Amino acid sequence: MVYLYKMETMKSYPIIYVDEAGNTGSNILNDTQPNFVLSAIHFTSEELNQIFKDISYDKEIHFVNMKRSIEGRQKIKQILQHPLMNKKNVSFQFVNKRFCIYAQIVDMTIEPVFHFIYNRDLYIDRGNIILANCLFVFCENHKKKWIVEDFIKSFEIMMREQSNESIDAFYENVDILSELSDKYLCDILFHIRMSKDIIEHVLTEDRKYCLDLTTTSLVNLAWYWSNKLNSDIDIITDTSKPLKESLPIIKQLSSKDIPSTLVGYDTRKHQYPLRIHSISMKDSASDLGIQLADIVASSISFMYNDSHSKFEQFKKELRAIPFSKLDGFPIQPASSEFLSQKVDNSNDSSPLDFIIKNLNSRCEL
Repeated sequence: MVYLYKMETMKSYPIIYVDEAGNTGSNILNDTQPNFVLSAIHFTSEELNQIFKDISYDKEIHFVNMKRSIEGRQKIKQILQHPLMNKKNVSFQFVNKRFCIYAQIVDMTIEPVFHFIYNRDLYIDRGNIILANCLFVFCENHKKKWIVEDFIKSFEIMMREQSNESIDAFYENVDILSELSDKYLCDILFHIRMSKDIIEHVLTEDRKYCLDLTTTSLVNLAWYWSNKLNSDIDIITDTSKPLKESLPIIKQLSSKDIPSTLVGYDTRKHQYPLRIHSISMKDSASDLGIQLADIVASSISFMYNDSHSKFEQFKKELRAIPFSKLDGFPIQPASSEFLSQKVDNSNDSSPLDFIIKNLNSRCEL
């Protein structure tokens, strides 16, 4: 068991159980699992006991194992249809990983051009979201599919390897794609090409988990639950290497020494410090809450990822139950209506600047 930090008092806090599905690490373009899901659910011990009493299943609750048998599939449906499995207790973040790679390209190449060269903040007025959506649409509808695949795959490799060879390969693919594209895409690619001279200032030392989605998704859902419950929270999650690597940063951003501040852009704001009292990692076999979080994350992932014809009927059955209609927090291509909305940016502030400032100040202590 790994703790973020020890509790200083015996006061109890609401517990949020967390698990993930569809995680392929830095191999974000894995075709078999195009979507990533992180579930974060809140139940009291009494509610957990009630659910497990009602479903009466004498084996470990684990989606991958249960879906293989008729009895297991019936129990999964029974769990998801339990009255307590509702929006009051269940939340999740759903990430279209292919869209995410285009958003990462914008964040890691175009945003630095705006910052270092144009001295402008791309995140104001949702500029980064607009560009990510344009890049996604132009590339995904490109006639030369093979070069688009080389383009995004070489970006993934560059982020993972960060060698001179991988950097050169990415920008070569930017040039090739530019030669085969229309003006609108070329305009975006031009700004990506401009980033080559400053890319060394952008690449992170964290190569292994630089594209991993676990930690950012957890922070989003932790903010949601602490805000909803108006309380610090204890998080219990299945063992996660990316999350374990991020614990020191999460600890610093949860420090009570950080001044209470709302940072971010338009509707994309978070309150700091994070109201996370502790994080512990447990084996799911010994924790009923994590087992339920697995069912939530894996069921949603299965409905949108799994293409095996053997389970097509089961997928249809899951999509037919009310649980499948629960709203999550999606990261996916935005609607034209969303992109055209006017936003209030009067109180915008850069979360990156705030985080860097407070991490640096904490490191100096």
